[in-house]
Amino acid sequence: MVIGGGLAAISAAIAAAEAGAAVIVANKGVTGTAGSSAKAAGILAAPFGHGGLDGQPVDDSPARHAADSLAVGHHLGAPELVTVMAEQACAAVDWLEGYGVPFSRGETGKFVQLNAPGNSRPRACSAIGGGAAIMQIMIGAARRMGIMFLDHLSAYRLHHIDGHICGAAFCDPAGASHHITAGAVVLCAGGATGLFPTVSGDADNIGNGLVLGLQAGAALGNLEFVEYTLIYRVNNQLLRIAGMAPFLSRGGRLLNNDGTDLLATHFAETPSEQLGRAEILRLVQSEIIQGRGPVWLDCRSFSDAVWTEFESSQGDVVLAKITAAGGDYRREKIEVVPAAHSVLAGLVIDQNAATGVAGLFAAGENVTGIHGAGRLSGNGLTACVVMGRIAGKNASRDAHQTAGQLTASSAASSADSLPLQRLDTAMRAALIATMRDAAGKGLGIIRNQSGIAGAELVFANIVEKFAPPYPLHPADQDILQMGILGQLMCVAAAQRPESRGVQWRDDATTRDQNWTKWQIVTQSADGGYSWRERVMR
Repeated sequence: MVIGGGLAAISAAIAAAEAGAAVIVANKGVTGTAGSSAKAAGILAAPFGHGGLDGQPVDDSPARHAADSLAVGHHLGAPELVTVMAEQACAAVDWLEGYGVPFSRGETGKFVQLNAPGNSRPRACSAIGGGAAIMQIMIGAARRMGIMFLDHLSAYRLHHIDGHICGAAFCDPAGASHHITAGAVVLCAGGATGLFPTVSGDADNIGNGLVLGLQAGAALGNLEFVEYTLIYRVNNQLLRIAGMAPFLSRGGRLLNNDGTDLLATHFAETPSEQLGRAEILRLVQSEIIQGRGPVWLDCRSFSDAVWTEFESSQGDVVLAKITAAGGDYRREKIEVVPAAHSVLAGLVIDQNAATGVAGLFAAGENVTGIHGAGRLSGNGLTACVVMGRIAGKNASRDAHQTAGQLTASSAASSADSLPLQRLDTAMRAALIATMRDAAGKGLGIIRNQSGIAGAELVFANIVEKFAPPYPLHPADQDILQMGILGQLMCVAAAQRPESRGVQWRDDATTRDQNWTKWQIVTQSADGGYSWRERVMR
């Protein structure tokens, strides 16, 4: 069983089916439209070395791709996972194309690979139609393989027998519980940007999968690292679509309200495509705080050839939505607004996508280790496909080995003596708004100890109120999950006494070499939390 509905989930499901497993995909939204993958620009980083629009090859390799990833991650990426991702990135693109996903190609037939932030070589492959097209094509392939999709089921607990994960409990929109038994489970339930007030993707991504894994015994790491991006405001409409990479990789500029070219002024020696996303976001946020906003994206210098390629590969994803909102991207500047883009926290896995809990695997935004303290542009979808395929293949093998040994857990039928009352709509909305406000103030682009402590107190109060033995209905477990995750994120942010990558503290602006390490938390049987560290050298 795969829990989730984005590209990592679909990749895991197809890979498991390729390996001979019968597969169910259970998703709390509508697979193919919910989550972040369908809203992504559809860019995958892969070191083919094909070059840009001119078709001139470049010297690239998986080793260079891995080195760029580790550098942008401020050396907190796990080298063993980064190496796997980089070595299998080209195969991931080829795999998608083999199922019918079209990519932008030049006259020579090679991929058009554009520069993207943080990459030392042009290696961004653009899927025509973006993330939405990738998802629809791959879901179609999955259905033809006999994979079953169950939408509108929100997981609230993983089941186990003798320490082996054997399925999960779900709640449907009506509040009824459902239990599904499986030989192995892959968690790909999306990130946690829904904790924040302004997001680039799906506001319903609130980190359910991270808390499910933690409560099942898996380790959770890098909770302090939250990646932001820029989204667009057109005629007072916020557009939750792909961020900087599609524009900056083609030569777009960022201007403050005085007309100053921010990247040319503050990073004169560094090509814009080689800047890390965190550095750009801090610059934009600082301009806004200092009264020089709004900040604008200016692409009026693009040539017709650049626009033709852009419109053909990603027009439906980005440009058509700007036009629909009344913007003229060829002739006008576009206002950009910081928004939470990805939480780089996740379950700790090995090269087999295994969590260390028998029968439990994970991929996508439910795992940590590839991106460290900053994500290389293009690596998000690449990691989803690479680790999704690995997770699906190994989960299939695990399920085959345990076939016949697992039966439905007695806990699955007896553990839910459901309270009659769910939280009313107004209370739910108020709790979610309170937590989002706290996260925005305490875990923003620029933070400090006072703000973090204030946010932690908000989350702690909600956890204390709704944790067992409080009779919280399964349909409202997401409130408690949000509170738990937010509190742990604040604890991790407060414990890291430095600025590194996407964690930037205005009360500790230097990087401390002694903190080139992960913070990892596990939950004990009594519900308490234990912290440990992994030094990255």
